Amino acid sequence: MRVFLAVMREGSTLAASRNLGVNQTTVARRIDVLEHDLDVTLFVRTTRGAEPTDIATTLLPYAEALEQAAHTLEAEAEAEKGRASAPIRITAFEDEMFGNIGAVVSEFVENNPGVSFEFVFSERNLDLMKGEADVALRMTPAISDDRLIARKVGQTQWTYYASHAYAASHTLPAQFSDDMEDHRVHLLNHFQSKRRNLVRCTTSNDMMMAIQTGQGNGPFPVTVGDANANLVRCFDPPPGSDLPVWLIVSPSAYQRPEIRRFTAFAAPRIARNLKNPS
Repeated sequence: MRVFLAVMREGSTLAASRNLGVNQTTVARRIDVLEHDLDVTLFVRTTRGAEPTDIATTLLPYAEALEQAAHTLEAEAEAEKGRASAPIRITAFEDEMFGNIGAVVSEFVENNPGVSFEFVFSERNLDLMKGEADVALRMTPAISDDRLIARKVGQTQWTYYASHAYAASHTLPAQFSDDMEDHRVHLLNHFQSKRRNLVRCTTSNDMMMAIQTGQGNGPFPVTVGDANANLVRCFDPPPGSDLPVWLIVSPSAYQRPEIRRFTAFAAPRIARNLKNPS
């Protein structure tokens, strides 16, 4: 088809050969093969060049459509190579909150050295459908957008913790309550609360530092709080504190082979780390 189009556009096999960078004999031979395969005459050879027949003129738009499809295929293949080399962008609440995703990524990179990652630890849920990230780890009762590819990788519970120094100088609350017995409570900004004695924190690291230094108490997943030697439980996880942990991928990101490999690799390891955080 490429040779056919060149002869149609240049008007002779000689000019077409110059355009294609091959010799004239090769061009003439390929036209002969095409005519034999189609069982038609495409060109009439004259002293002025190659005159297209009516059949050749009829077939021209179909040949151009094939040419355009080939260019599109080539461009998409190049674009896909570019996408494959882009880093995998992971968003999560905090690394240690979700099965130590950093260690899982490190292990994956050892076996897949051509794959790179970007981390976006954020209290805000980034919009995967808008491309703000490729993969997310979220703690939520359910996934509200059924377009997302989601896999439950574990379960965690929350309860309240305080430092040993705070526990030594205060009577810790015996159970969860709306006012927490007037204890100073530290919460992240996006958690809604009507408590009076409340301190807002921008990140979980800020909250952890405040609680570890005896400034009050606050909620953490048991996988985090129980593993921290500087913290003590105020009470056992209250009813309704169970929350599933999900590994989520956008449909467009899931088209990338390296992301499919990573999610298959990461899911069982995150599940294991959530069960055994140490």
